[in-house]
Amino acid sequence: MRSMQNPSRTPPGLRLLIPLLLAFTLAAVGCGASDGRKPTFPVRGKVLFRDKPAAKAQVTFHPRSDPDGKAPRPTATVEPDGSFKLSTYTAGDGAPAGEYAVTIIWPQGESPIGGDADAGPDRLGDRYANPKTTTLRATVAAPSTEVPPYNLK
Repeated sequence: MRSMQNPSRTPPGLRLLIPLLLAFTLAAVGCGASDGRKPTFPVRGKVLFRDKPAAKAQVTFHPRSDPDGKAPRPTATVEPDGSFKLSTYTAGDGAPAGEYAVTIIWPQGESPIGGDADAGPDRLGDRYANPKTTTLRATVAAPSTEVPPYNLK
């Protein structure tokens, strides 16, 4: 004689899957809420010096409304073609929406390995190095932002 299965009984595989899905969902929601990260939007642009790419220049976006100085500073390194993509939390993730003062420094170092090996005086004479005095500005908005080229002199 066949036994009748209880229709309310959960299959064994599903019994294991439900707690795992619940744990994953709670972890994902918990991480997003507790880490304080603002949403970011892709930001691309170009840095030129006298109409030529400023390869290896360092670009930093400083939020203009940051009373405590703790807001993240999205950064990028200029590529050989003059282009850059900002990163805030992870590589190439962009920047939070808002108004920014933009600083650019272009170290004179010519090391093929980059990093600290590229240190040296700023080829731009520190004209764009201070977020309080730079004349460069940017506005980041959803869904993405293409910043007009910064053609420095």
